[in-house]
Amino acid sequence: MLQFIKSNSLVAILLFVVIGGILAFLQTQQGFSYFPWEIKNYLIGQKLNEGFRLYKDIRDNTGPFATGFYQLLDLFNFPLASNPFIALGVICLQAYIFQSTIIKFDLMPQLGGLAFGIYLILFHLTREFYVPDPALLGLTFLLLAWKGIIQQQKTLLVNDSVFLVGIYLATATLLFPAYVWLLPWAILSLLFYSGISIRQVILVIIGYLFVLTITSLVFSFRGNLSYLWQVYRNSAFEFKLISWNEAKQVLQSLVPAVVIGIWGLYKVVGNPKIRAHAQKAQQTTIIWFFFSFIAIANFPSYHQVNFVLLLPPLAYFGLNLFYLIKKGWQKELVFLMLILSVFFTAKQDIVSENKPMTQLPINGEKLLVLGPEIQEYLHNKMAGPFVNWELAKPLLNELNTYKNVIIVQEYFAKDQPSYIYDSEGYFAKIGQFIPSITDQYELVSPKLYRKK
Repeated sequence: MLQFIKSNSLVAILLFVVIGGILAFLQTQQGFSYFPWEIKNYLIGQKLNEGFRLYKDIRDNTGPFATGFYQLLDLFNFPLASNPFIALGVICLQAYIFQSTIIKFDLMPQLGGLAFGIYLILFHLTREFYVPDPALLGLTFLLLAWKGIIQQQKTLLVNDSVFLVGIYLATATLLFPAYVWLLPWAILSLLFYSGISIRQVILVIIGYLFVLTITSLVFSFRGNLSYLWQVYRNSAFEFKLISWNEAKQVLQSLVPAVVIGIWGLYKVVGNPKIRAHAQKAQQTTIIWFFFSFIAIANFPSYHQVNFVLLLPPLAYFGLNLFYLIKKGWQKELVFLMLILSVFFTAKQDIVSENKPMTQLPINGEKLLVLGPEIQEYLHNKMAGPFVNWELAKPLLNELNTYKNVIIVQEYFAKDQPSYIYDSEGYFAKIGQFIPSITDQYELVSPKLYRKK
């Protein structure tokens, strides 16, 4: 099998893409429930196209470029069911960048389509990776930055194209704010392993600030710049410890990638077969891996999909096994064991994830949910901008301030619901401060109100 993959790179890549497409199609036929954040991203696109302003009206911490992507998906009427195919397209693009970097800069002996295949295989560890999440979208630009850094290290003749590295990293940050911690990785990698000058370091920073400045000007013009910086403070500069249960769940999914990555890194350390420029690439990727954990400590949430930034380094380290292991049958065995372990891990993840969801006795109605039950919007039209309940809740907790009362009144005036589902008891609190709203509704079933 490996001989075929190594000798027929284009055919092997097409085969991997076809298999990935079949698996994506099978996911759409299994009747899985959607992830809450997957529904949230879908709703953000809807609300932006309805005229609500990001962060000021729509209280969420998704990166601004990612929300623009979801707005485009809604504009072109892509349904939620198409997410596995969209994610597959993004992953295949990343796998191509990953493989082309290795081939173009001669980082490893000829492996054909194996680099593409290993990358794609590791992205089947959990069903969460098949959602076009901001972390997955931003990873594309991290890989482009990695390619740009390797290019500068190849000849030690650093040129002004390092400006693009800054642009790529800024774009990744505006897709997923915690990726801001990969900027030091890029600068240190260039300083340690290339002939970069101070002027060129400044070019990287200017490229980074250029994208951030243009984005800031747009948000300033729209009157919600302060909300943008508040999102970045909460989503990229707020250290928090991951709980043991969350860490255990992530580790269980990433076990095959971690094992193959650490094993490959162990094999490569001190090996005389590794040439000088390839050693630089290995060390650059180790620095990426290190700064990934700083980024992880600043994640706004610990969904498994947010950990995709660990997969490219682990895939790259793991590739070392397929030319440092001497015997062909051992390489075949490693490849087979990787596929089987990924299949087993993914199967366990699907069994534990697929849980039934509650459903209200209404369908096709204009609904506002005062609670975390975002899945109810799948069967109804969403009213109001509360796509992220944890961030919207403080507004309703502080209705004793005049500013918040005005905001809530504007929400209801702009997009008044036909039904309100109040799972956490906030409707009565709204009635204490804005009775003109609650007087228009009557209780028709437990926690469900209908407009009179």
